Amino acid sequence: MIRALSRQDNLRVDTWERVKKGTEFFGAGKKAEFADYLRGLRKKDPLAADLLRVMEADFRSMATEALIRGRRLLSKVSGKPRLAGFLFYHLGRAYRHAGEIAASDNYFQRALELSEQSGDREAISHARLMLLFNKLYKAEYESLYSELRAFTRSVVPKYEHYSHYFLAILEIIRGNPHGAAETMDSLLASGKGNELFRLVVMEIRGLAARMLGRLEEATRFYSESARGLLDLGSAYAAFPCAKAMEISRLGGLESPPLKMVRKCIGLARKGSVGEEAAAREIEALLTEDDGEAAAGLLGAAQGYHRGHQPIEAFMAGLLSACLAWRVEGPVFQGAVKFIAPMAPLHPGLAQDPLLGKFLATVKPLLGYAPHGEDNGGIRAHLIGEFRVFVDGRDILARKWGKRKAIRALLYLLLSPKHRIARDHLFYLLWPRKRYDERTRAWLYVAVNHIRKNLGSPDLLTSKHDFYQLEGDILTDLGELENLVCRAEASQDPAEKEELLRRARELAGGELLPEIIDDHYVDEYRLYYDKLRRRVLIG
Repeated sequence: MIRALSRQDNLRVDTWERVKKGTEFFGAGKKAEFADYLRGLRKKDPLAADLLRVMEADFRSMATEALIRGRRLLSKVSGKPRLAGFLFYHLGRAYRHAGEIAASDNYFQRALELSEQSGDREAISHARLMLLFNKLYKAEYESLYSELRAFTRSVVPKYEHYSHYFLAILEIIRGNPHGAAETMDSLLASGKGNELFRLVVMEIRGLAARMLGRLEEATRFYSESARGLLDLGSAYAAFPCAKAMEISRLGGLESPPLKMVRKCIGLARKGSVGEEAAAREIEALLTEDDGEAAAGLLGAAQGYHRGHQPIEAFMAGLLSACLAWRVEGPVFQGAVKFIAPMAPLHPGLAQDPLLGKFLATVKPLLGYAPHGEDNGGIRAHLIGEFRVFVDGRDILARKWGKRKAIRALLYLLLSPKHRIARDHLFYLLWPRKRYDERTRAWLYVAVNHIRKNLGSPDLLTSKHDFYQLEGDILTDLGELENLVCRAEASQDPAEKEELLRRARELAGGELLPEIIDDHYVDEYRLYYDKLRRRVLIG
C-alpha cells in the first residue's frame, strides 16, 4: 500500500513537472518545440498533455475549446492540488473570455483557496491577481485602483510586473498616459514576463501613445503587437490590429498590411466573443462608407460589451457615433445611448486627440436614463418580485408552468451579457444528465417556450454555441452595478450621493427570494450582497 502511494505521488510530481515544462515552451514562444513536446506527452502522460491543451486554447483566446476540454478534466485532477489549481486558473480565464464573470470569479476563488491551503505564496498572488483583473473587466476601476496599489506592496516578485501592467491601464483611464507610458517602457526594458506578456504590454503602450497624440508611435506598437500575437497563433491579435486601424481611419496614417489584417480576422473568428467583436470592428473599418462603417462599429461595440471589454466597447461605440454624426447616419442615437453609461467611467479617454473633441461636442447628449424610464426592449426585475416586460408588456413568466423554461430565462437575465454556452445552460438545468443528441432536444423545447412568450424568436438567438438574448436589455441588478461603478468613479460629491441614493432604492429587496437551492442563483446572490455592501459604505 505504501509503495502504491509512493508511485502515485511520483506520478503526480512528474505530471506537474511536465506541465511546467510545457508552459515554459509555450510562454517563450517556441511553437515547434511546444508542439513536439505535446505529441510526445500524449502517450507518456495524457493528463499533462490534456492540461497543456487547455492552456493552449485559453492563451489563444479560444474560450469555448478551453471550456469543453477543461471541464472534462475536473474529475481527473481531484485530489491533486497543483494540477487542480492550474486547471482552475485556465477555466477562470476561459469563462472570463466567454463573458461569464461570476463563473470566472468562482474558479479563481477555488484556485486561491487551494493555494492558501498549501501556503504557496506565488500561487496565492497569482489567484488574487486574477480576481483583481476581473474587476477591470467589470469596469470597477476605482475600487480596483486602491486594491491594486495595496496588492503591489505585498505581491511576490514573480507577479509584480503584472500588477504594474494593470495599474498602467488604470492610469490611462484616469487621465495619466505619461505615467502609463513610463511604466510600460520600464516593463519592456526589464524583459520580465513571457513573450505573450510583452506583446500585450506593447498594445497598452500603443494606447498610451495614442492618448499622448503620438499616432505614428502608437501605430507602430499596435502593429508589432498584432504581428507577434499572430506568430503565437493567438486570436487576440485582432485587438491591437483593430486599434491600429482606428488610427488609420481617423488620423490618415497608413493601415496595417492587408494580408496581416485578413489573418487577424480569420484567427479572431475562432476566438471568443471579444475577438469576434474585434474582427467585426476591423471589417467595419475596412468599409469606406461612413454610414455603413458606423453601423458595423456599433455592432462591434456591443460585442465587446458582451465580452467584458469595456475600454474597447466605449472606444468603438464612440467612433461609431462620430462617423454617424458626420453623415447624419441612423445609428447615431443608438451609439450615443450605448456609450452614455460608460463615458463617466472613462474620464481619461476624453484626452484622445482623435475623438476627444467629438466627445466634448456630444457630451450634453449623454444624459443617463434611470431604470424604468424607457419601456422599450426587455426589462427585468430580479430584486424582489421577479417580473419581465417586453416592450412594456408583462410576459407573466412566473405563471408559465414550465419550470425549466423559467430557470433558463432567469439564467440568461442574470448573466451580465445575457448569453450562456448551450452545453453550460443544459448542465445548469439538468446537472445529472448527459448532454447528447437525445437530451439536446430538452433544451430546445425550453428555449422555444421562452421565444414564444417573448413574442419574437429574434429576441433569443443561437450564435457560436451560445444562446443569447438580443436587443435592448436592462435588469435592475445590472442597473445597480452601473450606478455603483459610476458613483465610485464620480469626483462630484453631489453627483456621487445622488447615484448612491438611486442605488440604495434599487437594493432594498433580496435577489430572487422565491428561488432556493440553485447554485447559479446563489453565485449572483453573493455578488449582489457585495454590491449592497459597497452601496452602504458609499
